[in-house]
Amino acid sequence: MKSPMRRIILFALAGTAIATSACAAKAAYSPIANGRAIFQTGKDVNGVQIKANPPALMPYCAACHGANGAGGKKLPGGAVSADLRHAALVTHQKHPYTLALLERAISTGVDNDGKHLNPVMPHWQLSKRDLHDVAYYVLTQLK
Repeated sequence: MKSPMRRIILFALAGTAIATSACAAKAAYSPIANGRAIFQTGKDVNGVQIKANPPALMPYCAACHGANGAGGKKLPGGAVSADLRHAALVTHQKHPYTLALLERAISTGVDNDGKHLNPVMPHWQLSKRDLHDVAYYVLTQLK
């Protein structure tokens, strides 16, 4: 088949393969995987480092709160990192954290009762997607 028809068929097949790859890559994105990456490494799934203003003492959440979110790490000024597991954020709170309240705490340092967190807690500067993903990861995956 050495004709223009062969070229058309090969071109169509190549286009289909590219479109399928793009759809598979898009479908592979996971908010939980992105949130976990941010929490555990300080980088999103694309390898972009998260930042805080002023700069954080530690470059990622788990450095202070622990890989399982249990907290308890002694920090400068007598602060102790918070327990971020579900029971501490939701079950044992008079005003439980919601996704929106946790996003606010992460980005502005204001807790579920509207009070300022200890200044050692960074005000993370994240994209809307990354902020949502890391908050969602914390609320749903840290048991």
